[in-house]
Amino acid sequence: MSDHTHSHSSDTSSTESASVQFANDMISHANSALEKGAGVDDISAGLRHAAANFSAFACTHTAPPENADEDPLPGQMVEEFARMLSYYLDVHKPQSQPQTQPADGLKNLIEQVKNET
Repeated sequence: MSDHTHSHSSDTSSTESASVQFANDMISHANSALEKGAGVDDISAGLRHAAANFSAFACTHTAPPENADEDPLPGQMVEEFARMLSYYLDVHKPQSQPQTQPADGLKNLIEQVKNET
């Protein structure tokens, strides 16, 4: 069975960042769980839960930026997640899909949230 999610395009690069290597490991784990019968929604929810939990841990163990009131670390993480989610929605969208699909509504919501922050 082929991978259901895609790893970063530089999978074989020796200069791949530690974060991309870790992400690719998690994607591999998610694909294995999917092949064993786990539900895609359960896997996705579990990954989001783990990401939120560990990101909160990282925020509490990272020095705040100099102007924490202007650009707090959690806000940066949310913006980064929204950018990545928007990018991967485009990556995973079937090419023959019409422009007015439910994913477009999610992309619009992501853009709205990014513009409000």
